[in-house]
Order: sequence, then C-alpha cells, then structure tokens
Amino acid sequence: MAVKEDPLPTDTTNAAQSTEHSEPFPEDLPSPNEENGEPNSGSLLQPLELPSSDEHWSVLVVRVESLSRIVVRLVGEQYSDELDILEANMQELYTGPLGATMSSEWLREGDCCAVEHDGNWKRAILLLRNSPATVFVGDLGCELQVELSRTRPLPVRFQQLPFQAFTAEPYCLRDLAPFLSSVEARMFERWSVFRHNVLAADVVARCDGRPVLKLFDTTDEEDLCVHVELLCCVLDELSPRLPSSCVPKFLNRDGLLFVHSPLSALLVQLVEDEMNQQLDEDSCRRHLRPQRYELGSLYCVRYARDARFYRARLVQRSDKQALVCFIDYGNFETVSIEDMYTLSPDNAHRLWQLLPAQAFCVRLHGWNPDRADELAELCGDRVLPLQVVEPQVESGGAPVARLLFD
Repeated sequence: MAVKEDPLPTDTTNAAQSTEHSEPFPEDLPSPNEENGEPNSGSLLQPLELPSSDEHWSVLVVRVESLSRIVVRLVGEQYSDELDILEANMQELYTGPLGATMSSEWLREGDCCAVEHDGNWKRAILLLRNSPATVFVGDLGCELQVELSRTRPLPVRFQQLPFQAFTAEPYCLRDLAPFLSSVEARMFERWSVFRHNVLAADVVARCDGRPVLKLFDTTDEEDLCVHVELLCCVLDELSPRLPSSCVPKFLNRDGLLFVHSPLSALLVQLVEDEMNQQLDEDSCRRHLRPQRYELGSLYCVRYARDARFYRARLVQRSDKQALVCFIDYGNFETVSIEDMYTLSPDNAHRLWQLLPAQAFCVRLHGWNPDRADELAELCGDRVLPLQVVEPQVESGGAPVARLLFD
C-alpha cells in the first residue's frame, strides 16, 4: 500500500524564525552573487553634497591633522542628527544576537563594512585585508588598523547616508604654517579648546577642492575667531626678527630701510585685509570713530595715496590733523583726524591691536641717497636676500646690511 506524503506547510513563519540568527546574509546586506554565493563587493555610499558656499555652516571639528588641514562634520538635521540615529541603530544591531553571528569572512577590499572603534561601531571602507586590516572610517575621516574580527558586513540601510567627515582648511593658516613649526605644539593645544564645540563657519574660498573656512566659536557671550585665537597664543613668536630674506617696504633719506620677513608680510596682509573689510562701508565707520585721541595709542588710519587703512600710532595731534607712524612700515605721515578710526575691541578683531609692529629696520651699507629712486624700483615687492655687514652695536641702533640682487 502506498504511503501518503504530508503536504509542505503553507505557513513558513515559524521556520523563518528558527533560522533568523543563523542566516549569514541578513536581507538588507548587499545581495549574494549568483555564481559563487558571496555578497557583491563594493560600497553603495554616495559622496557628501556640501551646502552652498553662500550659506553659513555649523561644523564640528573631528580631528586636527595639521595647522592647515582639519577634518570636520556638518551639524544639522540632515547631517549630524541623521548620523546620530544611524550610529545608534548600528550599535543596537552589532551588540545584539544577530550582529554576533555576522561574519567578516566574505568582506573584500573596497567593501563597505562596520568596524568596532573605542567600543562603538562605525562605518568604514576595507582598504587592505591584512592582519591587522586597514580601514578608512569615513565619519571620522581617518584610517585605522584593526583586527578582521572587529569588522562586520554593513547592511544596505546603513549605506544610504554619505560619509559625513570631510577635510577643510582653516582660514589663513595654510600660508602661515611653514613659518610656525616651532610653535605648532602650542597651537595644537589651543585647538583642543574648540574640538567639542559647534563652530560657525563661513566659506571664504576653495583650495584643491577643499573649502577654506573662517571659524567662529559662538558658545560664549563673545564670539571667538579661531584663527585669531590660535595666533594670539603665540604672539611672542610673531615679533619681527632680523630676517635672512626680506620684502623691502619703506626707505627714508637717511638710508634706513624698513623690511618685512616673509612671515611678517603674511601677517600684515591678514590684519590689513580684515581691517579694511570692517571699515569698508561708511555706515560701519560712523560707529568706529574714536571718542578721544591719545598719544601713543594705536588707530586704523587711511593712507592718502591708496585710500586703504593701516595700523598707525599717534605721535602728535592738533585740532584737525595728526602726525602718525605706520608701525608696519616705519614711515611718519601727517593725516586728517577724520581719517582715524578704531576697531571694535571684541575678541574676533583683537589681532590688529595685539600683533607686534612688523617693520624691521636696517641701515643700508654704502647708502647713496641719489640712488634712492633706482633702489626702490629694483626692490618692488620682491623677496630679497639680506646680508648683515655689521650687527647692532648699540641700544636702539640698526644693524648695517645690504640687499642682494640677482
């Protein structure tokens, strides 16, 4: 007698539940390859689309790689808030029973994966499948060496949000950095003050595809301008010294030449650009008129020949005119009182007051006043070698030096 076979069950719910935690590829992992059963490799992550440069950004500094290169993340509903939710869900998955069964066996170089870092699970790209493996943690913007046992496949749902970290340049520090190596450690220490604060950022330029950011810490009552704070912490190193190469700036009839070192030239340009930007509009200048004029005090003074503002110290004053010394150039000029201003004494603009005078004075060797115009034409704005002939021999005396031309 034939044995009657039982039909297959039509309700497979319990069967699915019984194998839920032994299934090597959860349903939202990249689908297996039909030929070999392995998950398809690669990453589904799209590049991060940054907001318009015309907008004000809110950012968090994730890491400081150098004085001129930082890694930041955008703060906002579609950026940091989304990432917080995603990482919380990742933590729940990988610390739960299903996460414990997920294997890194099928991970290949170039795959998107999850990696355990300091007790938290982060998204990463597997760069090298060695022992230890090398991964790029995209939401931190850094490479790490980890054991493969600390990696897991990354479900598709965690690959919808682009990596959130990107590199940027702090305003003005790229050009200054080569001259500040001796105080780099102190500036890095100062950076730590801003690491955990949300910073306001203005995009002032783009360099090699990276945004150049002017950063402000607005957590306290007074805004702190980050690049100003970094430079102010090393002001003792920013006083001008006798340079081996210089940019000649002003030559008087007695053969005294006032020069900038390459670093001084950059610092003066930085301060003057910010001064002139703040004093650019008449409406702004009305609020920056000094209430009183004090001998020896520092002012922003318009120079008649180019109508730009420069730092100058008040030497003498009459009712309508004043004799001032432009401290970054060494020349004395008589100016109108109406052309003298002062900047707001807030932290964001204090560098113009605190930066030491950047003009360094030398006496030209073999000075011939009849060749002053010729020498000025030869100098231009070039960086020229400066050779000391006689060092400073008395207090207040200028060293004797000669300029070297090609």
